[in-house]
Amino acid sequence: MKNWFKNNSESLNWKLIGWLGAGLVIFGYYLNANEYILSWLVWLVGNAMVGIYSIYKKAYSTAAMSFIIMIMNIYGYLRWLS
Repeated sequence: MKNWFKNNSESLNWKLIGWLGAGLVIFGYYLNANEYILSWLVWLVGNAMVGIYSIYKKAYSTAAMSFIIMIMNIYGYLRWLS
């Protein structure tokens, strides 16, 4: 059991990044629905984490989508400020 955990610790870290990123994206939707400006930052970080995890998993279409959405997060934030 100890060797199994040691051998899989890297994948557990990557899975944590993926799940945490997904959770932040979902939380960002909640914040945005309640008109909190913090939603844009939460989305930005969440999408970055999902994008990085997707590259690790070689899911390049999902990574591209996440990074494009990051650009949209920046655009949305700037529009919200104006």
